[in-house]
Amino acid sequence: MSDWVKKVEAEAKGLLAEAEEELTVLEGVDTIDPLADDDPAPEEGTKPTSD
Repeated sequence: MSDWVKKVEAEAKGLLAEAEEELTVLEGVDTIDPLADDDPAPEEGTKPTSD
């Protein structure tokens, strides 16, 4: 039974390592804000152009 417990522990550690790696990758991804305006506001100091 000791071998079975060691195998389960090793599998669990492997799954945790994969999950942590995936989260690390996802943390670096730019997110999309669904509540943000479609047209971003003009940068400060710029004047709107109306010809």
